[in-house]
Amino acid sequence: MRAFKTSSASGVVETRTGTMFTGTVWGEVMLPHNSGVGLNRVTFAPGSRTVWHRHEGGQMLIGAAGRGLVVTRSGEVTLIGDGIVVHACPQEEHWHGAMPDAFMTHLSCVLGGATIWLEEVPESDYLAAVEQAGKTSLA
Repeated sequence: MRAFKTSSASGVVETRTGTMFTGTVWGEVMLPHNSGVGLNRVTFAPGSRTVWHRHEGGQMLIGAAGRGLVVTRSGEVTLIGDGIVVHACPQEEHWHGAMPDAFMTHLSCVLGGATIWLEEVPESDYLAAVEQAGKTSLA
């Protein structure tokens, strides 16, 4: 068992950029990733998103605020917001981020193993997913 008091962490919210994200994203480690399992609070600026990726053990995303989407390689688009939980199955390629007109914060729980980062999501694919998401509503 591991227990971690988040206030005892560095308490630093980091700007996350580079090869894993498009746009401005902020992250805070809530449970350090040991043995491939960890928890982060991540906030996406409007239009920001991850690149395509997959997790060996899967991932749980728990919506905390705002409006965003989670998209699978098969084309499934799921809205995420406060109280919405999305499970990305082990090895399921996906990306997630904020809608163009909203910030989005979620808790990201990696369920084991490595995260494999893939290619950037093209703007045209992002906008197509946003359009598709506009035809659905939060659960």
